Amino acid sequence: MPDLSIRKALFAVYDKTDVADFAKALVKDFGIEIISTGGTARHLKEAGVPVTLVEEITGFPEMLDGRVKTLHPKIHAAILADRNNPDHLRQLEAQEIKPIDMVVVNLYPFKDTIRKLGCTFEDAIEMIDIGGPCLLRAAAKNHKGVLPICSQESMHQVWKELRDVGKVSDKMRLELATRTFDRTRGYDEFVSAYFMEQETRNLARAADIAWEDLNRDAWLDFGEETLTLTLKPKCDLRYGENPHQFARLFVEPSEFTDHHSSDIQLIPKEETGQTRISYNNLVDADAAAALCQELSLEANATGSSSDSTVSVFVKHTNACGVGLGRRSIEAYERAYLGDPNAAMGGVLCQNTQVDAGCAEYVMASLDRWGRTAGAQAFFVEVWIAPSFDEEAVRIIRSRKKWGERVQLLSVGEFKHPPNPQECLLKCIPSAVLVQSRDLRGLDENQWKIVTDRGPTDREMADLRLAWLVCKHTKSNAISVCKDGMLIGNGAGQMSRVMSCRIAAWLAKENGHENKLMGSVAASDAFFPFRDGPDILAEAGVSAIIQPGGSKRDEETIAACNERQIAMVFTGTRHFKH
Repeated sequence: MPDLSIRKALFAVYDKTDVADFAKALVKDFGIEIISTGGTARHLKEAGVPVTLVEEITGFPEMLDGRVKTLHPKIHAAILADRNNPDHLRQLEAQEIKPIDMVVVNLYPFKDTIRKLGCTFEDAIEMIDIGGPCLLRAAAKNHKGVLPICSQESMHQVWKELRDVGKVSDKMRLELATRTFDRTRGYDEFVSAYFMEQETRNLARAADIAWEDLNRDAWLDFGEETLTLTLKPKCDLRYGENPHQFARLFVEPSEFTDHHSSDIQLIPKEETGQTRISYNNLVDADAAAALCQELSLEANATGSSSDSTVSVFVKHTNACGVGLGRRSIEAYERAYLGDPNAAMGGVLCQNTQVDAGCAEYVMASLDRWGRTAGAQAFFVEVWIAPSFDEEAVRIIRSRKKWGERVQLLSVGEFKHPPNPQECLLKCIPSAVLVQSRDLRGLDENQWKIVTDRGPTDREMADLRLAWLVCKHTKSNAISVCKDGMLIGNGAGQMSRVMSCRIAAWLAKENGHENKLMGSVAASDAFFPFRDGPDILAEAGVSAIIQPGGSKRDEETIAACNERQIAMVFTGTRHFKH
């Protein structure tokens, strides 16, 4: 039997996709009366749907260029009346008001409007929906008696329940109400963010700062009063940092974000049939993708053909293998051989599509290169690339040892820089730390050669690589590179001198002792004493890049000059905690 509690439905939509078909079905199959406003009513009538105009019910015309249409007691009382409250029903009857049992509303496209070229503040104001959120919130509040429908998905779900069982379940009603409040909240937050931006622009003008020159640091300095996050649960993760910890992934709702279609989306593709990804997998995947993206952007910026392909291995958020090359196999071999033991069980990120040939040589890493280098085993937890072709996926999934379980993340081309408006958050008990992203990369206009000898062209190319790898390595960090390859990474040590020792030791341990001679090293912060450069010099390092700024810089410079080591000061620190 049809759900007889649905007798009247109010339609007031901006996006009219599928609306006429839905209204037709309600009228034809369930005899539901449709009431509507201006443009929506015309659209429905043209589609052959009988419609009663809202103004016929209210006795009051639309006014103020459409700003006031449904804001009337005869509409809102019809929605808000509690069907289980006899007094409410008596009051409706006394005022000759018929209940409205369904509200179909989607909101003005405020986000799309403000992103149009030439959009003025006045244009934006006109696209702030007032009546729509009021109607939806009223219906959602009274969802036990009124169905709030704010999307095509909701229309389809309601129609399916009406068709299959003749009524809409309490579970669906609650789901629709939850979705509605989430939608209106996110809409208001987007409007609020726009107004905050306008306020910031005014402050910038008052301070004689060009808006284009404002970075996220300035945004933070302008002192927002509140920080509001709108996140939706995406999926439960396999576990947290440890198996006894629960973890869940939340993401920004797509309708309130403006991610580029090829931005990094660290979400497993469902069609690959993977098991649930873990918290650690995603953290490492983010670290690997961030480094691969920055190296890719640098290669594109310089137009270099010798280092246009990038491969990165990450373990516990630190790079354990990085390789640049003309071809993907060359970059991959360098990355894998950087530390083949550490690469086992890590995250692999490549900046080129994974085709059948690439899949074959990665799956054969152990037999092809690893055993000779002393590796005992090899598998990858997560494999990230712009895309995986069908044959590559077939090859990977057919390998029983680890190909069946590896998480394949397709993230699009690494061509677009990170969004400078995004910020980083870190939770501590009862508080959240917020900072701008570290987007400063190879700012070579600020670099200074401070030693008697400057770097050779080859050394400079490796210094660029080492500097970016070091930037993405946990502090204290020392990264040693040679010929487009990371050969030793000292990460996360309490002593910078220990990071120097670890980087040099790892290079030797992994068979790169011959590469240490003439290698380069990067330090994420200044050397407080000359002991670090001395250790690197003894290992064979011929060029060093570091921020500078220590009281003992002259001592460090002298140590490098004694050994004919070139040293570059960047003036930028890259601590990573």
